[in-house]
Amino acid sequence: MAQTSTTHESVQAAAGRFEIADSPLGRFTAATAGRLRQSVLPHDDEPQPVEQVSQQAARPRTLAQRALRAIPLIIVAFAVLVLLVAVGLFGFRTWYADRIYPAVIVGDVPVGGLTVTEAETVLAARAAALETGTIVFTYGDQTFAPTLAELGVTVDLAGSLAEARALGREGDAADRLAVAHELLHDDQVVPLRTALDTGVLSAWFDGVDQALGQPAVDAQVVVAGTTVTVRPEAAGLEVDREAATAQIVSALADLAPVTVALPTEVAAPAITAADLAGVQATVQDAMSRPLRVTFEDKTWRIDGPQLIPYLTIENVVRNGEPVVDLAFDTPRLAEALRAQFAEAVNRKPVDAQVTWDNAVGLVALEPSADGITVNGGTFAQAVANGFLGGDDSIEIPVVVLHPDIDSENLDALGISELLGSGDSNFAYGVAGRDENVRLATEYMNGTLVAPGENFSFNGAIGEITAARGFQEALVVQAEGVGRDVGGGVCQVSTTAFRAALYAGMPITEWYQHTYRLPNYEYDGWSPGFDASILQSGPNPEEWADFRFENYTDSWLYIEAYISYPNVFVNIYGSGDGRSVDIVAWGIDGKNTGFTRTIYDANGGVVAERDFATHFK
Repeated sequence: MAQTSTTHESVQAAAGRFEIADSPLGRFTAATAGRLRQSVLPHDDEPQPVEQVSQQAARPRTLAQRALRAIPLIIVAFAVLVLLVAVGLFGFRTWYADRIYPAVIVGDVPVGGLTVTEAETVLAARAAALETGTIVFTYGDQTFAPTLAELGVTVDLAGSLAEARALGREGDAADRLAVAHELLHDDQVVPLRTALDTGVLSAWFDGVDQALGQPAVDAQVVVAGTTVTVRPEAAGLEVDREAATAQIVSALADLAPVTVALPTEVAAPAITAADLAGVQATVQDAMSRPLRVTFEDKTWRIDGPQLIPYLTIENVVRNGEPVVDLAFDTPRLAEALRAQFAEAVNRKPVDAQVTWDNAVGLVALEPSADGITVNGGTFAQAVANGFLGGDDSIEIPVVVLHPDIDSENLDALGISELLGSGDSNFAYGVAGRDENVRLATEYMNGTLVAPGENFSFNGAIGEITAARGFQEALVVQAEGVGRDVGGGVCQVSTTAFRAALYAGMPITEWYQHTYRLPNYEYDGWSPGFDASILQSGPNPEEWADFRFENYTDSWLYIEAYISYPNVFVNIYGSGDGRSVDIVAWGIDGKNTGFTRTIYDANGGVVAERDFATHFK
């Protein structure tokens, strides 16, 4: 029994050495040791037979027995070790939850142990330095030192950073342990990802080819006078783009600046003299055939050499095959053809001359006529096709120009009713003044005003000159009365003013007379109902005019005629139902005037205006 007790106590002591007092690990270890003790060793409260004890004491311990007695201790030690490893792994993963695992390098930048934000900062600095770094190419005495950014290189920070952070965080536990083992033994290098924009790189190569100054020269058809020859091709020099791209990719892999010789190759011309043999023959044949151009009963001839300045010969490669395109600069050719044939072909449209018939309305006194103008674009294309295609007879194409006032469609003008009338009395005038009134009335009669446009009295009668039949008569000049060509024309402008007032037309330009003239007050008209005009100086824009606006959606027809001693002006169109009320102020010394109020069809006020006059 003493030996049994001693063994039991030694096991207890050994197990006690592995206990960690008052801790989860301690409690777990104690519980495990106790269960092992109960399953392997006899209990203290179970007495053993004396014979068995005596036999045990008599037999020496074998190696197997000693190993058996060590198993509990080994199991406990292993459990503790596993627990410690688990705790360590848990602490490791917690610490590196938002960090990159140690011993990780991106490109040549150590990022192990850094937070994602810290790693992004250092990688961004490295990327900036890389993109602004240069690769130096040399060719003879020429040096090209583009930055990587100029070559189309960009650094994929997000992709590189994501790959670095993913190390050790693989989905499979075995993979995670394998990576952890690798991290313990050596640094793990993640490549710094880069991208190469081939479009940017190709553009840079194009610039280098240009700087080398040795482009390939295609064969070219040359026309001099009536002779057509072929200028031979010549080889050139250009960048070997495949080899140069490989050098750039290698420099990116090494993350280091390099200086290398610029790889070049022979630049072959796309078009050779042999390719142009047929084109040369085509152009030579076209040069020898004149084009016959006709219009109505007229005929002209265009010789081939006249067209050569507008011929373009373009060498292109289409579907991998050299092609020569013959074409014409048709806009320039069209301009030249218009200049050459416009005078002989173009005709302006002629408006119909119209009058008002109280029985049927607007009728044509003289018919209208269409105009024509050379269609330069179509003409140029026809000439080009004739030159290149062998068609040597061309009819000049034209565009028909319709008149504004078409005698075949007068209803389109929309003139259907009398809108307003005016009259004035020019009795007791001298012969010269009467003639001026007659001429101005005749010139104004038949004037048409488009919708939204302004009637201009000066525009309607034209320039007042002796050459057009106007005579000298009394006129109001500055501070007094004198004589000048056209005296009395204001009789007609006054009559037009009165018609526009009663037609409800907006008056846009109006001037009073400086002095009160009795002949404008005949037939009951109050003072102030007159309109003065003046044509002074070479610029019509500076003349004093009488104008009103056509407010309607239809054209206006201005009828003017004389029934001696009166001038009459009628304005025809299509109104909106408006009415006009005019209140004269009478004469107050030298001051007079009137108020015009325009009402719509419902009686609402459309406009109201005072027309004031102060005589000298």
